[in-house]
Amino acid sequence: MAAGGLDARFVDRLSERHTCPVCLVALREPMMTKCGHLICNDCVRPLARRGRVVCPLCREEQNESEIYPNNYDKREIMSLKIYCDQQEKGCGWKGELRERETHNETCGYVDVLCKHECGEMVMKKDMESHMKKTCMNRKVECRYCNTIVTFKYLNDYHTKCEMFPVACEYCKQQVVRGEMNEHVSKDGTCPNRPLECEFSEAGCQFIGNRNEMTIHVQNELASHLSLLMKQQSNTKSLLSSTRACLAKRECELEFITKKVGIQGSVSQLDICVFEWNITNWLDCRKKAELKPCFMIESKSFYTGPQGYHLCLLLYPMGYGRYKGSHVSVDACVCKGDYDDQLPKKQHCKFSFTLIDQQPDAINVVVRREKTVELVPEEFFDATDDFITHGKLNSRSYIQNNEIFIQFCLQLNVL
Repeated sequence: MAAGGLDARFVDRLSERHTCPVCLVALREPMMTKCGHLICNDCVRPLARRGRVVCPLCREEQNESEIYPNNYDKREIMSLKIYCDQQEKGCGWKGELRERETHNETCGYVDVLCKHECGEMVMKKDMESHMKKTCMNRKVECRYCNTIVTFKYLNDYHTKCEMFPVACEYCKQQVVRGEMNEHVSKDGTCPNRPLECEFSEAGCQFIGNRNEMTIHVQNELASHLSLLMKQQSNTKSLLSSTRACLAKRECELEFITKKVGIQGSVSQLDICVFEWNITNWLDCRKKAELKPCFMIESKSFYTGPQGYHLCLLLYPMGYGRYKGSHVSVDACVCKGDYDDQLPKKQHCKFSFTLIDQQPDAINVVVRREKTVELVPEEFFDATDDFITHGKLNSRSYIQNNEIFIQFCLQLNVL
């Protein structure tokens, strides 16, 4: 559109009288010069020099005050017939020039910015279809779970949708994501998922899919019975030796208590021994395979009368850079009843010991020892590489689906 005049698509050719000699389009707010010529109001101002204007047609010089508005020609121009500005896009509207702005407000061929702020310019008549079918910011329903999602994020949402079908890594069947864990679980429906023999706790090392497992159990009844009998015998021997060991420790503890005594508002033993029996080991291991940060927590205990309050942690699938290859152990100083009366920091030596449960191997253990500074309500400097999974299964550290870990803490270590 020209700076001064009205640039429009006229139905009939615009007359020379109604054409501005400066901007060369239809006159806008026409002004009559003293010499009888018409110029747009906005086009007069650039012609003025020190209050005088030179007519661009006849070059007659005149005062600005001698130029005045011409409403008659203005009405004639505004009544001229024009086409819609969007004629090339397909709009067939025709009307008077004065109706132009009113028509543009409702014209379906005018480009407007998408209401969903996707950045697209769309013709008004196509806006509804655009917002429903092609706008990247339109809301759509996930076909799998019916959740409402912005279209441009739909593919990302499918990577975490619980109802999205994914291929099982073992049998390649399509299973919805939320049911995959159940599908590959011990009691699930996956036919190819590797399973440990149900007699693995007794020492059977066989691993196979469901069909192979059925055949194995049927063919190995005698060997499984032998393993169970051996396990029962070992358990009896272990229980006997454990009782003897506990009786000995009770005597030692009683002796230490009498020797150290309990005096004043705070008193604690220099040595604390805690026996941790972890049951259902295989279930814990499987949970950790599905959830690598899974940990087992012991019952809390005190280091002695009015002592520090501790709790042990075990990560079946390891922690830190040993995740997936080791079993990791840690200890935590919990909030206790006597913290206000205890030293804020104290050096100590601690050890974790994994006991081999074979009666003839009572002294075969895995022991990891460290000296650290004990601080209330903080973790110890843990043992992330306590034992590898291979070594854990190499001896009888696991019996009856249980493992035994002994934790020993020695205070006042310099």
